[in-house]
Formats: sequence, C-alpha cells, structure tokens
Amino acid sequence: MNWGRLLPLALLSAGLGCTDLDHFSTGPGDAYCGSVTLGGSFRTGLSPRVQMRLRLDASALDGPGVPGTISTFESGAAEPERRLLTDAELRRFPAMDSDPLSRPEFGDGRVRNVIFAVTPVDADAESLVAVLSLRADDAVEVRLLRPGKAPVDGEIVPPGRRPIFGIFPLTRQVGTCGF
Repeated sequence: MNWGRLLPLALLSAGLGCTDLDHFSTGPGDAYCGSVTLGGSFRTGLSPRVQMRLRLDASALDGPGVPGTISTFESGAAEPERRLLTDAELRRFPAMDSDPLSRPEFGDGRVRNVIFAVTPVDADAESLVAVLSLRADDAVEVRLLRPGKAPVDGEIVPPGRRPIFGIFPLTRQVGTCGF
C-alpha cells in the first residue's frame, strides 16, 4: 500500500469535515442584534419588546474561556427600561463535554448548537440557560430559558423565579444594537 499517497488524501478529507466558525465572531464595532419572537408559543415570561445583543468569539466555543456575552433591553413608553441580562457571560457546562447533549441538533440550517448558562442582573434571580444556534445563513438564534417556579395556592412568585422562554433571531449589525 502506498501510504505516501493516501496520507495527503486522508488529511484533505478530514479537513473537509471541519467547519470553520470564526466568521461568526463579532468584532469591537459589531454585535448580533434582534428582538424576541412575538408568537406566544415561542415566548413566555418576556415582553414582546425585549431586544437582545450577543457578542461572540466563536473560536472560544469549545475552550475553557468565555466565548461571549448577552445583554437584553426592554423599554416602554409608560415603563422604565428593564434589563434581564447585562453583558452576562456565556458559561459552559464542563460536565456535559462528554455527553451528546453538548452537541444538540435542531434540524437543517443550523451549523452548530451550543448550550450555556447566563446570570441575570438581579442577584436573587435564578440563572438562565442560553442555547445558541449558529445558522447557515450567518445569523444566530438564541433560545433563552428558565424553568422557574409555578405558583402554588395563589402564592406570588418573585420575577426572578418565574418561567422564561424566548427565541431571539439575531443578525450581525454595526454598533451596539441601540442599547
């Protein structure tokens, strides 16, 4: 067998299987921006006015460092602005590294999906899970969720303990997404 000819072919085919995600990284002057999906079945515990900003270093998705931050912003004419997340670091779940859950598949059009934890601004609030989907159209989709606590016998559940679910389709924009 001629290993001298097979080795380059093996290396080439291995390289074709890899996906370069670096083009998803944002620079100092841009971010991924968007609003929560308005459909009620895709949004729980979030106002339809919530916007999100994602800054991402795609080269750090699998490493020990922080691959990015998420911020949210909501303002209304009659209400003061609210921020659930302010530059919340995307934190890995190291225990999941060897589990298939660390690489979920959500169907066509998604190049890579990654699961992170994020900490809300409110120190008394429960953490949230952020599921990032890097899309083939160079957009990013973020699912933000927290199981929360259901009220029992009319009890009032504090805002930081209520269920949250929202899907945020994000596109790259120049600037800070207006907040």
